[in-house]
Formats: sequence, C-alpha cells, structure tokens
Amino acid sequence: MWDDLEHNYGPATDVPGWLADCASDDAETARAALGELDAAVYHQGGWICSAAPATLPFLADLAAGRAVHHRPQIVELIRDLVHEAGTVEPKWVDKAWPAALEQAFPRLITLIDDPDPEVRREATRLLSRAGLPQPAVTAAIRRRWQVEQDRITRWDLIAALGVLLERHRDAADIRALLHDLLDDPDVQTGLAATHALARTEPDLPPARVPQLLAAIRDPGLAAWTGSAWFSKSITPRTGRLLHHDPVASARFAVAVGGDSGLRQAAALLAEWRAVAPSVHDFLLGRLADDDAGIRFQAAGLLACVPYPAAADALAALAGNHTADGDAAVWGLARLGDPRCLTPIRERLAGPRLGFGPNPGFCTTRPGEWHGFEMPSVDEALIPLAAHAATLVPAVRVGSSHALCRLLGAWGAASAPAAPQLVALLGRPNLEATAATALGDIGPAAADAAAADLRRHAALPAAAWAYWRVTGDPELALAALTPATNQQELRKLGALGPLAAAEADRLRQLTKDRSDWVRTEAAYAHYRVTADPSVAVATLTEVARPLAEGVCAPVMTAALGYLAAIGPAAEPAHPIARAVLDSPKRLAYFGGWHVFEEDERLQAAAITLLSPIPLGLSG
Repeated sequence: MWDDLEHNYGPATDVPGWLADCASDDAETARAALGELDAAVYHQGGWICSAAPATLPFLADLAAGRAVHHRPQIVELIRDLVHEAGTVEPKWVDKAWPAALEQAFPRLITLIDDPDPEVRREATRLLSRAGLPQPAVTAAIRRRWQVEQDRITRWDLIAALGVLLERHRDAADIRALLHDLLDDPDVQTGLAATHALARTEPDLPPARVPQLLAAIRDPGLAAWTGSAWFSKSITPRTGRLLHHDPVASARFAVAVGGDSGLRQAAALLAEWRAVAPSVHDFLLGRLADDDAGIRFQAAGLLACVPYPAAADALAALAGNHTADGDAAVWGLARLGDPRCLTPIRERLAGPRLGFGPNPGFCTTRPGEWHGFEMPSVDEALIPLAAHAATLVPAVRVGSSHALCRLLGAWGAASAPAAPQLVALLGRPNLEATAATALGDIGPAAADAAAADLRRHAALPAAAWAYWRVTGDPELALAALTPATNQQELRKLGALGPLAAAEADRLRQLTKDRSDWVRTEAAYAHYRVTADPSVAVATLTEVARPLAEGVCAPVMTAALGYLAAIGPAAEPAHPIARAVLDSPKRLAYFGGWHVFEEDERLQAAAITLLSPIPLGLSG
C-alpha cells in the first residue's frame, strides 16, 4: 500500500516505521520520528499528499492515547493538515483526504475531553479549523466549556468560541457569554474574551486599553505560555488588536515599554504616517536603556522617522562601534546632522562597515513588524551627497556592489575613487555595477576610465558609461539599440534625442506584458521624443492602483517618472492626491523600506501637483 503513496520527499515506504516509532516508550525516539513524519507529510504545507489520508487514522490513534509522548504535537500536526486541506486549491488535495477525514472525525472530536489539558488545548485549535462538521464541533466546544476546570484550557476554549462566533455571527448566546467574560475577576480571562470578540467587534479592544494593560502587567500573564493559541505571542498579538486605531496603539506601546513596546511602536510607525508625539519621546527615552538591543531598535526607529529632538542622544551613541552606534550614525545621517561624518569615515575606512553589504527586502502586511535591520551602505549614505567630497577618500570599494552604487550616486564628487571602479571592469560579477557607477560620475571620470570603458564596450553598461564620460554616443547607441530589460531601457532613455531612432520600438514596448518593461519603455520614449502622451498614458495606468492603497515597486517608479514629466502628467493628479491623502503609509517592502518607499511616493506626489515642473531626471 505505502509503495503507491507519495509524500514531500518521494515514496511513502518510510511512513510506517515513523508511525511505529511515534509510539515508542523512548521520548527522543518518538520526537525524532514525529519530526520526520511532519516534514514528510506536511512540512510547510502547500498540498495534501497521497500519504496524508493513509497516515491520518494512525495519527488519530496516536493522539487518542497510543502515543506515550508528544501527543499535543501529534494533534498539532493533524490540525496543520486539516487547515491546509481547507485553504489550498482543491486540485492540491488528494482525492482520498475528505473520506479519511470524515472517518477519523469521531476520534478527533473526543480529544476535546482528553485527560491531558495540553491535548485538550490543541484540540480546541484542531476543531476550530474549517472543513470539519460544524454542528458537532459547536456542540462539543459549548459542552466542554460548561465542564472545563483548567484555567489555560478555558482561555483556549474562549478563543475557539470566538472563531465559532465569527462563522455564526447570529449566535447571540456565544456573544453574550464572551461579553460577560470581559470583566471576569481573572483579568487573563477578560483578555481572552477581548481577543475572541475582536474577530467580530474590531472596535472593542481600543475601548478597553486600560483592561488590556492591566492584563499585560499582571503576573498571571506568564501562564499564557501554556496556551495552544497564543503561547509567548500574547503581548504582541494583543498590540495587533489596536493597530487600526493609532491613538490606542500608541498608548499601549508607551505603557507596555521594553521590547514589546518597541515592537508595537515599530508596527504603529510603519502603518500610520502620523502618530502621537509620545511615541517619539518613548523611543528617545530608550536610547539610554541598559539593554544594547533596546538601544539599537530605538535608534533604528528614530532613523526611520527622523526626530530632531533625538539628535544629541544619537550623537552620544554614534561613537560606539556596536550595533546601537551604527543605528545612531544612520539616524544622524537621516537628520542631515554633520556629527555623523566622522563615525561614517571611520566605518568606511575600517574593517567594520556597520551597514548592510546589500539591500535586504522582505514583504510585510500593514501592522506587522518582523524586526529591524540596518540598511545597506548605499541606501544609508546616498542622501549625504553634499558631504561626498569629505567621505569619498575613505571608501574602499573592494568587491561591494553597494559601494559602487554609492559612488555612482554621489556623481562627480566620486571622481577620486574612479580608479577603484576601473579595476573592477572585467570582473563578471561586478563590472556592470562598476561601469554604471563610472557613467554616473560622468566627465570627471574621463581621464581614469575612458580607455578602459572603450575596451569593455561589448558590455552595454560600459558602452553607456563611455558616452557619459566622453560625450561620444556611438558605442552606447550600438549596444543599447536592442535593449529590452529595465536596466538597459533606463540607460537608453538617458541618451535622450540621440536615441530618437528607437522611438517606435519603445512605443511598442509600452504594450509589453511586464509592467517594468512598460514603465521603463514609456519613460524612455518621453526622454527621446519629448512627447509626453505615450508615457503619461502608460505610467498613469501602471501607477493607478496607488490610489486604492495598493503599492508595488514598479508603481513607485511610475509615479516618480510622472513627477519628472511635470504639468503634462495632469491625468495622474488624482493618483497623487490619493497618495497624499492616505493616513497610512504606502509601501510594498517591510522593515525600514516602508518609510523610504512612502517618503518617495509622497515626494513624487507633491512634485506632480506642483505648478513648477521637475524636469527630466537622470
């Protein structure tokens, strides 16, 4: 039988051995087998393999008592499978799964009455999954609530009742029960009821901030580590109940303090453009914390949302060659405070850069914060172009793409570093970045770079850079005429009227399936023809979702190009107004990029609505 079944790693012939070992008297043997079984039949989900239906009855037996150890974790595996079957597309669920689940259900529902409270807690989560017979589940949870004596299990039952209420919003008795529990003498029970009701009454938690804080400060909070629903996440998840209300969220963050308060403040600042001043003062106060990790996060957040009142405190930290000092240096740089220059020179010239070697991007959802990371060195220091002459002598490019980009962004001031960039030509993994940087430096790099760029002109970036440093477009036109990717289209557009012969091809590329190709082709068409009609129509179409609060990097670029086009981009004015009117930040990436993307969008929107055109940008 098992020979014909499949799991994540191939034929399921190893499943029977794992199932047998899950029942071992030896806890370590059972743990290892369960880990192997979990990885094989579930891992990170995505489908219900053919081995899962065959495994389910054995898992039910193990959960019901055949296993000596780790029964709560076995219930958790069953819950993961049930959840995945109810969420993935039907084509990814093995056809034998529904019948297997129906057959196993009578065993599974008995777990709500298991003698082990940890099993009962996991059972409340299992039975709350979609795809199980709802009348029987509802009856079992209601009945168990009447007899349950274990305090933590009662909290998990309250969470399950919240799920039932979400599915059956007319269940007045469940709603009344949960409301009665809000002010239970046990403040943790009230906290559980608030979480349960928040599913259908999102405005309830902001009205109960004092009660929430009382529960979070109560010594009994530690008992939540035993909850199957919340475990150690109870404090941050309580904070998330408030994210749609910036006033309540700020109050909670400041009052909770510590690491939890910082994470709440970070999520609040990442979602809302305007927050209470108390949040900034809270961050400022954390710069003197005894915990270096707290100082690091606070300094980083004060860099994300520059706060002039923090400048002196950041300067006091900036001399530390530690993570909190790095974040403080970046905070001063974001403020444009010249006290950042000496520590930046030390970092650029020394063995420890203090900034990331490359940008780190992650997507996130509003109201979430997955931790703070420093920006890459180019992201952090490009805004210091006015001080480039002071900083360039300290730059040691080595094999850093980020430092190449930084020198290019600083333009002519980076000419003293041109020989370092020339030395990278011919290195396949770096030459395009180095050549582009030389081109961005422009004529100031001619003496150091012209001959080498010509020698490497088979590389489009080098041919383009040769034009930028010498003014001779012949090689660039030959290299970029077939351009179809976004980087090369951007370089082709920079040639302006010199590339006028490419106008028709660029017009055709504005109909490409890739939004990035369409965007770069549209702006390049404008730059080579000075006719805004094609570009404005295409770029407005790409940027339009911004007006609905939807953001992607290509939309940010499109709005920036529309701003550069100026008055002719009037059809995009409604998009710009919507961007500025949004109380929430618009961004695609998480971490500190939330702030950077939103700032770029707001700046582009302001420029677009300005009566004074920005003109063409490089």
